[in-house]
Amino acid sequence: MCEFLGVASRNSRTNKKIREAIDSLESDGLLKKIIDGRTFTLTLSKKAEKQRCIIRIKNKWVMIAKNYADQPDKSESVSWENLLKVWLFILSYWNPNCLPVTDADIAEALHMTATTVRSARRALQDDLDAINSKKIYFSRICCRGSIHTPSAFVTDNRPEP
Repeated sequence: MCEFLGVASRNSRTNKKIREAIDSLESDGLLKKIIDGRTFTLTLSKKAEKQRCIIRIKNKWVMIAKNYADQPDKSESVSWENLLKVWLFILSYWNPNCLPVTDADIAEALHMTATTVRSARRALQDDLDAINSKKIYFSRICCRGSIHTPSAFVTDNRPEP
């Protein structure tokens, strides 16, 4: 999984952070972990499903994001990992009454540069039609941020409360 997602699995600090995140999710009761030698099996718990914390995305989307770099007519140069991170941020942040968010806000939350977020957001909007964006202005010339609405490849299988 780490290799597929482009996480440096040979970096001990990264591995430690991944383990801490998994342990935190497990202690919160949202994840179950089974260790068999060097094989980790992670599954979502019933508690996570009941809390409606889960938004499932289709595997097709992950493969489209992964193959983005190979598209001949793409408009942006962005890694598929960053593309996926920005899209997942938008999915988790979005709700019908959400506040506008800037590229700098997303960059700070994801520990990226605003330029990388801008490229990923443009690719998501222009090349992949995965989001719709609407700018919100303070005045005619001062933009407060944008509201990004996911528009593709989402399967919301969360159980009703």
